[in-house]
Amino acid sequence: MIYLDNAATSRFKPIKVKAAALKELNRSANPGRSSHKASIEAAEKIEECRAEIQEKFFKGNVVFTKNCTEALNLAIFGSMPDKQVIATSMEHNSVLRPLKKLADNGRIKFTVITPDEKGDFSDSLATALRRPTSLAVFTAMSNVTGKSYDVEKYAKAAKAAGATVLVDMAQAAGQLRPSFPSVDMLAFAGHKSLHGLQGTGFLLAKPEIRLKPLIYGGTGTSSLSLEQPEEFPEGMESGTLNTVGIAALTEGIRWTYKNFERINGKIAKLTEYLRKQLEGVDNLKIYSASNGILLCNFGNISCSEAADLLDADFGICVRSGLHCAPLAHRSLGTLPYGAIRFGIGCDNTFSEMDKVAEAMDAISHKRPGRSI
Repeated sequence: MIYLDNAATSRFKPIKVKAAALKELNRSANPGRSSHKASIEAAEKIEECRAEIQEKFFKGNVVFTKNCTEALNLAIFGSMPDKQVIATSMEHNSVLRPLKKLADNGRIKFTVITPDEKGDFSDSLATALRRPTSLAVFTAMSNVTGKSYDVEKYAKAAKAAGATVLVDMAQAAGQLRPSFPSVDMLAFAGHKSLHGLQGTGFLLAKPEIRLKPLIYGGTGTSSLSLEQPEEFPEGMESGTLNTVGIAALTEGIRWTYKNFERINGKIAKLTEYLRKQLEGVDNLKIYSASNGILLCNFGNISCSEAADLLDADFGICVRSGLHCAPLAHRSLGTLPYGAIRFGIGCDNTFSEMDKVAEAMDAISHKRPGRSI
């Protein structure tokens, strides 16, 4: 099997990530709910991860979630926006759908900004910011094209207009070294390029940011009161945390940033190599090739059929469709069906890219693979 769906979930997990998960599985204690040794040790593992996140990004409040979608929902609904909210056309549905819901309920005016011919949002952002704005949301890297954006420039403009700024780091974490002093909140997935496990994500918010909880329930604090506490982090983390995943995430973050240059240098070379290999394939249009993502379509075969053939006949795993980002595909002209996305990871090889090119060439001519 050649796994090229790393943009959805990275396949490679470092040894220390697996070992940390196994250790917590063997401990199986509930953090922050008891005073016995095992519970305290589990809570210490949670705090160790918080400290690692603050060290790698910035000193702020860390709220653990089950994925980046939940982190984005907490930031959007929890910040209680009541004026205009701005988001780009490259956002994931984890941003677009919550904002559509708030707009439908009459809580906000929802404005989507579009890029110019160079892919820059500055002009449309400046126009939108003429209206009072509560919140601006920007993706640091598109999960469709792999393109990264000048988030700090946009954030600085939004902050100057009085808006709170949220950045979606789901695709960018582990591939960029973010330096966004104007950003108030960052939302992360743990299972992509941070090389952690599925079921992990987190929101990092500057100390001055106040949020309303998204989920209500047991926090291990203020248990006598039926009112939900709103202090960070307990008030935002009702219920039992994923200690296994969080302990593994600590090691994933450490490994990723220790090997950052090597990992991303290799991914960049593989991406460019695959692009060059696919340029000679008949009936194939390449839309983008950046940061481990190559997006393309055949002119004579649907993206879903091509992905099925890659899987069934060549053992190559990719993702086809709209990638939960319909406005991005609208801007690319790939609606209503989307495109084929190759997501390259740090464990892929050049020989695998050669095999992908051979498979794509065979599919383009509908020549026999094993059973086409």
